[in-house]
Amino acid sequence: MIVRALLLAAALWAGWSASGGATLDRAALRPVFTDDFDRAPDFWDAQKNPRGRWKTNYWFGVQPTRAEKGWEPRTLTPNGELQYYGDPAAGMSAFEWKPGTLTIAARPNPYRADPATNHLPYLSGLITTERSFHFTYGYVEARVALPSGKGLWPAFWLLPVPQEKDGKPQQPPPTEIDVFESIGEPGKLYFTWFPNLPQQQKKPDGMAWASGADLSQFHTYGMMVTPKELIWYFDDRAVRRVPNRDYHQPLYMLLNLAIGGHWPGAPASDQKWPARMKIDWVRGYRLTGR
Repeated sequence: MIVRALLLAAALWAGWSASGGATLDRAALRPVFTDDFDRAPDFWDAQKNPRGRWKTNYWFGVQPTRAEKGWEPRTLTPNGELQYYGDPAAGMSAFEWKPGTLTIAARPNPYRADPATNHLPYLSGLITTERSFHFTYGYVEARVALPSGKGLWPAFWLLPVPQEKDGKPQQPPPTEIDVFESIGEPGKLYFTWFPNLPQQQKKPDGMAWASGADLSQFHTYGMMVTPKELIWYFDDRAVRRVPNRDYHQPLYMLLNLAIGGHWPGAPASDQKWPARMKIDWVRGYRLTGR
């Protein structure tokens, strides 16, 4: 998700079939984190809610929303993305909530004249567990319903926890696991990981998969990280499996709905807004004994 551009290697994994994917075994999983959104989302804020569970911007850059360049951690400029991830505490929220569901509702930016948004054309949302949950070996999952349409880029992914030095976060290794990505193509998903190489050599190892499912309905997307393997799951069945050579450090979760960018392109002129990514629940587990 961070540096996608046109580098995705879209190779079908020959070892998977609709009936042959191994079923998820939860016996060795210890529940650690859950949010069913039965209550209003608990958004993190450095001053107002430092114990909040969901952060709404990335770890890098100037964090205060109204500081100079405070918009930088609320989009991904290297990807050419067109959205500003709104800050609910600043009155610029793209989130809709009703008991049991948190929705990211992307739309043309109603605050575009506000310099805090860097005048980006769309408003959308990002949630991360950077401040509330991480794991090294374990399993994470989310039950999500996706929007469709050109230029829509929903994702569920994992990043290394940034370490701090003198109170400032440091650049983590250039690694990333995409539990899933979609670029608005009906039924099609992408499962990707990035090897731990220098930033200039960072290239994804991706798999494109035609699910045959209606992704506008709720499905469960999961990721198992063990000392030996990375395993992707769709509705509790394994869909991809690779050796784990690089992921032996704490990771946290991110869910977002990006708009535009070098990979998906800009939204179509007839796109219907809001475009909604609905999140039923999010859960995290650690391997027993880890």
